[in-house]
Amino acid sequence: MRRVTTHDIAREAGVSRTTVSHVLNNQPGINLSQKTKARVLATARRLGYVPNSAAQMLVTGRSRCIGLVFPRADLLAVDAFVPIMIHGLNEVCRARGYHLVMEAITEPPGDDAYSDLAKSKRVDCLIVVNPRKGDVALRKVIKSKFPVLVAGTAEQSGENAIATQEAQASCQVTGHLISLGHQRIAHIGHASLDYVAVCRRLEGYRVALESASLPFYPGLVNQGDFTLESGYSAMKRILASNIHPTALFAGNDTIAIGAMLAIREAGLSIPRDFAVAGYDDAPGAAYACPPLTTVRTHAYEHGKLFAEAAIRLMDNKEVGSQRAALPLELIIRESCGARASRTLSHSIESCIDAP
Repeated sequence: MRRVTTHDIAREAGVSRTTVSHVLNNQPGINLSQKTKARVLATARRLGYVPNSAAQMLVTGRSRCIGLVFPRADLLAVDAFVPIMIHGLNEVCRARGYHLVMEAITEPPGDDAYSDLAKSKRVDCLIVVNPRKGDVALRKVIKSKFPVLVAGTAEQSGENAIATQEAQASCQVTGHLISLGHQRIAHIGHASLDYVAVCRRLEGYRVALESASLPFYPGLVNQGDFTLESGYSAMKRILASNIHPTALFAGNDTIAIGAMLAIREAGLSIPRDFAVAGYDDAPGAAYACPPLTTVRTHAYEHGKLFAEAAIRLMDNKEVGSQRAALPLELIIRESCGARASRTLSHSIESCIDAP
């Protein structure tokens, strides 16, 4: 089947090929009537025109591709938040005529890891997911003024970022466990402390303990590695210590569900002997055994926000650093022992001063 060309559109619409090019590539500063633009676009749709990406890039200098960058390649397989976020992101990209390109940066990243992607001309913007603390390569590309959106925060001056109040949310969910009478609460981070988000959630946990005048026990804190297995192993280590916790706040739901198996293997009943809370409200959280208390982070909506912000950056519009882009909710289910027969939703209230 012959490919529809701009020449075909020009002939059918009764305009020049130059006019078609201006309309299809959304060239700024071109004086064309809305009626002409609408006629060209309608003709292109009717003929089933599919743009030639290489040709478009030659005309506009833009690939119309957004690069989604992960700190490790297996996040799609082990992290429940990321695939749902990608779904929302891709919905907006497809509706706005952009393609999504996914890349994984090896650990630790080289000094030019992000800059090399930017210079490759394959993408017009980078969205960096789950940034590490002190990432020199990320700082370098941010300073270069290439459009970069941080999903979360890299704690870099001048960054464009969309984050949530995860320290506040972690404080509130830990405070909820304290309100149920727990004084020795364990915490398992969803990854190493190299990641900003992991540190923010640990910060909220510690503030909640301090606010309740409860001691912080280093032996009750451990780190996972995104996976169910790492949550299981970290919980086994905590249970083997001589400090006997009665509750767990896990850095995400995957870690929490892995930890729940270790708790049951130790002969403890959830929630009668041991309360558990997670973070993210992954699709499996409501179907855990028992259903998991957690923080709802709205992954799909975040993906849509990330895409819209990236497109604004590519259009030279300001995004800045947004620290409370979407409200978080504490979702109370049976695993914490509070009102075990009902699911309750509470909006997150600030118990930490916003950064």
